[in-house]
Amino acid sequence: MKLAALVIVYSLLAISVFAQPGPLELDVRAQYIDSLKQQLANAKADTTRVLLLKALGSQYLLSDPATAKAYFQEGFDLSRSLSYRKGEADCLRFLGNVIKRQGEYPLALNNFIRALAISESINDSSGISAGLGHIGDIYSDQGDHYKARNYFMRAKEIDEKIHKNEELILMLLNIGKSYYRQNIADSAFIFLNQCYKLASSENRFHFVMDGMFTTLGQLHASKENNTEAMNYFRKSIPFSVSKGAYANLSDSYLGIANLFYKSDQTDSCISYGIKSLAEAKTVNYVKGIMASSQLLSDAYHGLNNDEAFKYYKIAMTAKDSLFNAEKVRQLQELGFAEQQRLQTLEDAKLDYQNKIRSYTLLSLVGAFMAIAIILLIANRNKIKANRMLHQQKEEIQRTLNELKTAQAQLVQSEKMASLGELTAGIAHEIQNPLNFVNNFSEVNKELLSELKGEIAKGNIEEVTLLANNVIDNQEKINHHGKRADAIVKGMLQHSRSSTSQRENTNINNLIDEYVRLAFHGMRAKDKSFNTTINTNFDESIGEISVVPQDIGRVILNLLNNAFYAVTDKRKLLGEKFEPIVSVATKRVNNNVLVSVKDNGVGISPQMVDKIFQPFFTTKPTGQGTGLGLSLSYDIVKAHAGELNVETIEREGSTFTFSLPSNKAV
Repeated sequence: MKLAALVIVYSLLAISVFAQPGPLELDVRAQYIDSLKQQLANAKADTTRVLLLKALGSQYLLSDPATAKAYFQEGFDLSRSLSYRKGEADCLRFLGNVIKRQGEYPLALNNFIRALAISESINDSSGISAGLGHIGDIYSDQGDHYKARNYFMRAKEIDEKIHKNEELILMLLNIGKSYYRQNIADSAFIFLNQCYKLASSENRFHFVMDGMFTTLGQLHASKENNTEAMNYFRKSIPFSVSKGAYANLSDSYLGIANLFYKSDQTDSCISYGIKSLAEAKTVNYVKGIMASSQLLSDAYHGLNNDEAFKYYKIAMTAKDSLFNAEKVRQLQELGFAEQQRLQTLEDAKLDYQNKIRSYTLLSLVGAFMAIAIILLIANRNKIKANRMLHQQKEEIQRTLNELKTAQAQLVQSEKMASLGELTAGIAHEIQNPLNFVNNFSEVNKELLSELKGEIAKGNIEEVTLLANNVIDNQEKINHHGKRADAIVKGMLQHSRSSTSQRENTNINNLIDEYVRLAFHGMRAKDKSFNTTINTNFDESIGEISVVPQDIGRVILNLLNNAFYAVTDKRKLLGEKFEPIVSVATKRVNNNVLVSVKDNGVGISPQMVDKIFQPFFTTKPTGQGTGLGLSLSYDIVKAHAGELNVETIEREGSTFTFSLPSNKAV
C-alpha cells in the first residue's frame, strides 16, 4: 500500500509542470458554447441537431443543470420522433445524470435502466458501458459499494474491449472512489494510480484531475494525513472552476472545512463550509447540501445555536430528500426489476442457445431429405426450366426491340424539338432584313412612278435626284438581301447534324447567336413571353476547340429550360415577378466555364439527382422528351467537360458546364 501511495503522490505532484486552468480556458469554453449555439440555430430537425443538443447540454451539465436538462429533454424528444435509438439512450443517460445530482435517485435510476435497455437492443457497446457506469454511481451514492463496483467493473471490461480510453479513465476513478468510500484504501490507491497513468498517456489530465485530487484528499484525510489532504483539496479547486464542476468544488471545500473542524479552527471551518454549501446549491447538489449543512450545524453548536439549528434543518431536509422511505422503496423496486430483467435476458440467452442446437439438428436432417427430393425432381425441373428460359429469352428480346424503337422515336422527337426551336429563331432573325427589302422595294416603286412623271415634264434635275434615290434604295435592298442570305447560311450550318469535327470557335460569339435564337424561338411559340437577358462574356477567352453545332445544342437546351422555369414562376406570381436569365463565360485555369442562371421555380431536392437521366422530365406530359439535359450532359462529357447544376426550390437554378480551353493543333 505504501509503495502504491508513494507512486501516485509523486506522480501527481508532477502535475505542476502543466499549466493550471485559467481565464483563457474559460474564454475558449465560452467561444465553444457560442459556436455550438450558432450551429444549432441553423440545424435541421435531424440526428445532427440531436448531437448538437447533447454537446450543448454537456457544457452546462456541471454548471447550469436546468439549462442542461432542457437541452437533453429536447434531444430526447427529437430522437424519439426520428426513431434515433442511440440518441434516445444518450439523452436519457444525460437526463438521469442531471436528476441524480439533484437527489432524485429513483427517477435517475429509472432513466439509466431505460437507456441501458435501449443500448443493449441496438448492441451499442459504448452506450452499454456508460449505462452500467451511471447505475453504479447510483448504488455508490446510496452506500451499496459492492453492487456499485459490480457495475463499474462490467463497464470497465467493455471499455477495455472497445478501447474507449476516455470512459475507461472515468471508470477507474469511480472504482477508486468506491473503494475509498468503503474504507479500503489500498485498493483505492491502486485504481487511482491506474487512472492517473492512463490519463497521462492519453494527455487527459484536465479530464479527471478535479475528481482525482478531491478523492486523494479524502483518502489522505481518512488516514489523518492532513497536510497532504489539504494540498490535494486545494489543487482540485482550479480544475473544478475551469470545468464549472460545482459539485466537485463543493466536495473540495467541504474536505477543507472538515480538516479545519478537526483542528479546532472553527472560523475557517465555517468559512469553507459556507462556500461548500453555496456551490452545492448552485447546481442543487443535494448530497453536498446535506453534508455541508451538517458540518456547519456541528461547527455552530455551542457558538450560535440559532445558526446551528438553521443548518441542521437544511441538512435534515436534504437527507430526507435523499433517503426517505419512499425513495428507498422505489430504488429497491427498480433494482429488483433490473435484476429480473437481467435474469430474463440470461434465461432467454440459454433458451436461444438450446433452440439453436435443436434447429441445427433439424436442419441437418431436413437438408438430407431436401437433397434426396431435389435429386428426384432435378431432371424434370431442368426440362421445365429450359423451356421457361427459352420463352423468357424470346419475351426479353421482343421487349428490347420495342424499347429500342421507343428510344429512337424519343431521340428523334428531341431532335425535331431542337430543330423547331432553331427554325423559329432563324425565321425571326431574317424577318428584319426581309422587312427592309420589302419596305425599300415599295419606296422604289413610288419613286419610279414619280420619275416617269418628271421625265414627261422634262424636269431633268428632279429626274436625276429621283434616280439617285432609287439607286441608293437599291443598294440597301442588295445589302439587306445579302444579310438575310448570310443569316440563313449561317443558321443552316448550325442546324446540320454534327460531323464531330472540332473547330477553333469563338465561344462568346457562338453563345450570343444561340441566346438570340432561343429567345426568338420562345417568342415565336408564346407571344406573351418576355424576360430580361443579362450576358457577361469573358473577352480573354477567344477561340477554343469545340464542335460548334453540338455546343450550340447544349446552349439551346439550357436556355429553353431557363425560359420555361421563369415562365412557370411568372404564371404563379403574376406581373409583380420580373423574370431574369443570365448567361456568362469565364476562364478558370485551363478551362472555360459557361453558366446559364435563372430566377425561376428551381428544382426540388428529390429530383436533382435524376435530371440528367435519359427520359426524365419535370415538364407536363407532351411538353418534354426528357432527353434535352441527358444529351447535353453527354455532349459536354464528349468534350472532356462537366455539366453541373446548383438549385434552390422556388428561387432558381444555375447550370454550369466546363470546356477545356486549349485550341486544336
